[in-house]
Amino acid sequence: MNREMEEYRSGKKSLELVLYIAGGGAFGVFLRWLQLQLAFNELGLPEKSSFHVILVLYFIACAGVFLHFIRRYDKARLSAPEDFREAFGNTGRLYLALRVAAGLIVAAGAALLFMQTELDKNSTDYRVLSGLALLSGLAFPVWLTLANREKPPKSWLLCVLSFLPMFCFAAWMVICYKLNTINSVLWSFAVELVAIALSMLAFFRLGGYVYGRPSWKRCLFTCAMAAVFCITCLAEERYLGMQLIFIGTAGELMLCCWILVTHFLKGEAPPKKEKNTGGFETL
Repeated sequence: MNREMEEYRSGKKSLELVLYIAGGGAFGVFLRWLQLQLAFNELGLPEKSSFHVILVLYFIACAGVFLHFIRRYDKARLSAPEDFREAFGNTGRLYLALRVAAGLIVAAGAALLFMQTELDKNSTDYRVLSGLALLSGLAFPVWLTLANREKPPKSWLLCVLSFLPMFCFAAWMVICYKLNTINSVLWSFAVELVAIALSMLAFFRLGGYVYGRPSWKRCLFTCAMAAVFCITCLAEERYLGMQLIFIGTAGELMLCCWILVTHFLKGEAPPKKEKNTGGFETL
């Protein structure tokens, strides 16, 4: 028999997961820095080195750790609410400061990137990225603020705010590929490319709570892995504005993980809603 779900608030579980994400990113920065220092020659070409394998194995280990967290939550019969406001409600001054700070870091990075790349030969691409990152950084705190409203916010507004970060990272992926079309050294941009792809996927999973396709397991996993990769990218040399965007994005994703775990429900998971088969209804 299904028993009524009881709200399960635990700051300890949230803090544990966030600390693992931060620690995973910090150790990833160290390994990536060692790889750049020891696995490349003076010409910037990769040489045979165990660090190429170690870094890949480390990311696989991080994925295993986060999957272990999810299995442990599932075994304890914990699950996140499917409603956007119930899953991401974040009232209080601390949450206000954190969501605004994370969004402003991304916005500040976008503005700095716009100024730094004025004389760059690819300035047009960087300006497009900075504009989209600015909109993304400003949209994030508004998106989380709407989760605190007593009345359901307008769905079209939530959809637009959820789409902006996805569109930003989709454009960044195209720009990253374009800037490295003649770069034969895959390791010089592979970590950044994976970080961009995972960030886009993470915001896609967060947007699932707005578009009616929530999945707390996939959301937690992709947000955690994307945050680790964003922090790991800080070991590389790039424009400071881009570094700030990565830092702010990691902060946004860790904050979402914190909020989601805090609002876990204890008990049997609610039955899944039947999927719509109609095209218009699904759209």
